[in-house]
Amino acid sequence: MTLRPFLILPPIVLAVGVFVLMNRSGDAPQDMTEERALAVRVQTVAPQEITGTATGYGRAEAVRTWSAIAEVQGRVTYLPEDHAVGAIVEAGTELVRIDTTDYDLARQKAEANIAVVEAQMAELDQQEANSRAMLEVEERILDVAESEFARIESLFDRGTSSQSALDGARRTLLSQTVSVANLKNTISLYPSKRQSLEATMSLRRSEIAEAERAIEKATIRAPFRGRISATNTEAGQYVRSGDLLLSLDDVSAVEITAEVQPSEFGPMIALAFQGTLSPDESIDTTQAVKMLTRAGITAEVFMAQGGFEATWPADLVRTRGTLDADTGALGMVVRVKDPLVSVRPINRPPLNAGTFVGVRFSTGPRPGVIAIPRSAVRYDDDGAPFVYLADANNRLSLAPIEAGPVIGANVIVLNGLSGGESLLLSAPRPPVPGMKLAPLTEKALQDD
Repeated sequence: MTLRPFLILPPIVLAVGVFVLMNRSGDAPQDMTEERALAVRVQTVAPQEITGTATGYGRAEAVRTWSAIAEVQGRVTYLPEDHAVGAIVEAGTELVRIDTTDYDLARQKAEANIAVVEAQMAELDQQEANSRAMLEVEERILDVAESEFARIESLFDRGTSSQSALDGARRTLLSQTVSVANLKNTISLYPSKRQSLEATMSLRRSEIAEAERAIEKATIRAPFRGRISATNTEAGQYVRSGDLLLSLDDVSAVEITAEVQPSEFGPMIALAFQGTLSPDESIDTTQAVKMLTRAGITAEVFMAQGGFEATWPADLVRTRGTLDADTGALGMVVRVKDPLVSVRPINRPPLNAGTFVGVRFSTGPRPGVIAIPRSAVRYDDDGAPFVYLADANNRLSLAPIEAGPVIGANVIVLNGLSGGESLLLSAPRPPVPGMKLAPLTEKALQDD
């Protein structure tokens, strides 16, 4: 029988005995391992003044464009030589003059026709007066004829007059009756004849008005101060009604349709209206510009030129109302007044139509806003946002928050933080609540 398998028993028994003695004596060696603190970057949460911004781009365009369309036909008799494309013209400046000879002749012809009608009306008035005077005479004659017929008829009844005398008196009475009736019929036609002449008079007067209007249209003047953007005619050229002669751009203001992404413009609006609108309140989007203005949103046009940024104050005018089909951008229309006025003290050059510029939209400063970096926001398994904090003992804790709009690299915290907390900017790995931390501020890192 071999004893080799039993040789392992003495070491085991010895080890068990040493363990028992150490536990009984209370002199067991203590665990000398210390808890190590994890270095993390922190930021002190503090209310601050936030200004939301959004930027869009577009081209400056004239606030209105006017086209001179020929309303009459004829040969161009006047066209200023210095009114080429790019020239500035004042309101009321004569731009084009068309020959009016044909319209002058038409007016003279209409005036002559009016004189003829006036003469006919005077003749008609005299004829009516003569007819009425004749009617009075014929009615007296009719009265005599009636009396004569009655007398002869009385004599005939008494047998003292012949049948031929009675018939003659009757013929005379009937003839005079017909004469009176004819005069009355003639007089009754005078009102319709006068109406006909008055209608002819109105027609002739309208011909004069038409000719005078054509003469007036033959001279085209600038309706406002503007810059000539196109010319399509020359002096001596024959133009027809409907021909485009020139185009004029208003220089009193320019408009820019800034293309802004809704993802950038929306948070700015949310910040502007934060706390002013209830969640269930309806908004009339047709009054969007008025609402944005009341909320303190302003616009500024800018352009980099010659190593500096030139800016122009702008007014919110309207929204395009639809999103761009290709980019999905929202069109915000702003207006710059007096774009050609250069302001030397602030190095503001003129803003010409066609210039590609940027438009910066800004909210009014909102004080007391809690804003933290977007990278510091975490989400649990249910998608609820929270942040890591370092408590007063530099231990890791979790704080659920209510996240608001995102402004640039920051997110607005609506609830969950009040200020003074130490926010972890870097996530500990692994994140164990209660673990010891060694907070490092951005200033301390920069000093190192």
